[in-house]
Amino acid sequence: MKKPIKRILIGTAIVVGIVLLIAAGFVIKFYTETKGMTPVETSRLNDSVFCCKDKFVNVFVFKGNKGYVLIDAGLGTNSLAAELNKLNIQPDDVTALLLTHTDGDHIGAVGAFRNAKIFMHKDEEQMINGTNGKFFFSRTKWKFGPYTLLNSNDTLTVDGVKVKILPLPGHTPGSCCYLINNDYLAVGDNLALKNGKITHFNDFFNMDTPKQEAALQNTPEIQTAKHILTAHFGVLNR
Repeated sequence: MKKPIKRILIGTAIVVGIVLLIAAGFVIKFYTETKGMTPVETSRLNDSVFCCKDKFVNVFVFKGNKGYVLIDAGLGTNSLAAELNKLNIQPDDVTALLLTHTDGDHIGAVGAFRNAKIFMHKDEEQMINGTNGKFFFSRTKWKFGPYTLLNSNDTLTVDGVKVKILPLPGHTPGSCCYLINNDYLAVGDNLALKNGKITHFNDFFNMDTPKQEAALQNTPEIQTAKHILTAHFGVLNR
């Protein structure tokens, strides 16, 4: 074998080896981080608020006047539909879907909710139109149809459910919380509950933890809401 060809093959093998090591490290880290999460089992929190566990992520459901309002859409269509079915809720009964952000474990089943109007913070659009990505190898491609962009501190009523949009960037640029009916704060991945205390979310998954920490300090509703609903670390009732 000629020396130039041999050098090319050796160089290629080294590059491939490095890529595989990085990929393996990412997978191990991802598994370790998600293994430590503590989502709530699928259940009725009360007569009008429900929780679905889709593997390591929670989706929260609020009963509206005509159907149901979902906070995020879990990992997959079949798995989330099965959990909703335990609560006698069908995907076609969902009238609105409020996304705290657009990571894959929060939009996996969006396509199942054919009758739902989709909402997200306006600063999150960059994460689904190819402008920005969380990891160097990932860009989310939106394939679920029309959506409505929300501004910080907007208030709206969807199917009789009152919603206030609270920006909390850091996990992603457009991460936000939803204050529902003045009492329930659905926070997505904007904070974690560890040892009974509120703290920032896992650094590994955050795009900017210092920004998230600052936003947590500037969101008084985190301290005043009666119920904190997290996507991965359970529910805090006060």
